[in-house]
Amino acid sequence: MRYILILILALSASPLVLAEACNTTQASMNFCAADALKQADGQLNSLYKEQMSWLKTPARQQTFRAAQRKWIAFRDADCLYRNGKAVEGGSLWPLLDAQCKTELTRQRVEQLKGYVACRREDCPR
Repeated sequence: MRYILILILALSASPLVLAEACNTTQASMNFCAADALKQADGQLNSLYKEQMSWLKTPARQQTFRAAQRKWIAFRDADCLYRNGKAVEGGSLWPLLDAQCKTELTRQRVEQLKGYVACRREDCPR
């Protein structure tokens, strides 16, 4: 019974408490930033798959796939430019890199939401 109570208390932690936990140590900030990137990347992948299923021809799918791969390369290169290499950034670098990638990924998510929402004749398909 005690274990159930502990589990309930752990699962009911408020977002404020969780947010404070993300600001306690460098390691916790790095972990939380990586988690935010993982969530944004999950949204991105979901929208990408939805758009791919909408595209009518293999040629359009290949074009979209190539565009997405180039966007990922751009995102990674832009964040490398902004933050430098990991060996140059010390313990702060994982946080900065994840924050940069999350910011750009969220921007791409909004762009893909527009593609997915557009199902008219003049939309990409």
